[in-house]
Amino acid sequence: MFWSQVWDLRTFGPAASPLAHFSYHKLPVTSIEWNPHDESMLAVSCADDQLTIWDLSVEADEPPDGVQVEGGGEYPPQLLFIHLGQRNVKELHFHPQIPGLLVSTAEDGLNVFKPAITAASST
Repeated sequence: MFWSQVWDLRTFGPAASPLAHFSYHKLPVTSIEWNPHDESMLAVSCADDQLTIWDLSVEADEPPDGVQVEGGGEYPPQLLFIHLGQRNVKELHFHPQIPGLLVSTAEDGLNVFKPAITAASST
């Protein structure tokens, strides 16, 4: 299992601790890129043949006392989108001029797509 950690480099030092931990992807990450149009979003491709989009500004809601949440948190609340269908994804890039447009390369071809994600914009 691979753990991803988010650090605030402004406070990074001997006593610093990560802001968040994620354990979604089970194989090595092959590419990662911050969205140039939204400072809290990033895309990650992985050897598990998935490309995921994350919004790190999303915080997990705590359920009220005594309430059971179904599913046991299978997907972190920061996970906005999962792109499947490519084999052996190697690289991804956000388009610098078209907000939300992604290009990914893989063993079986090139994908150009713009996920229909509703997330708060940082504009």
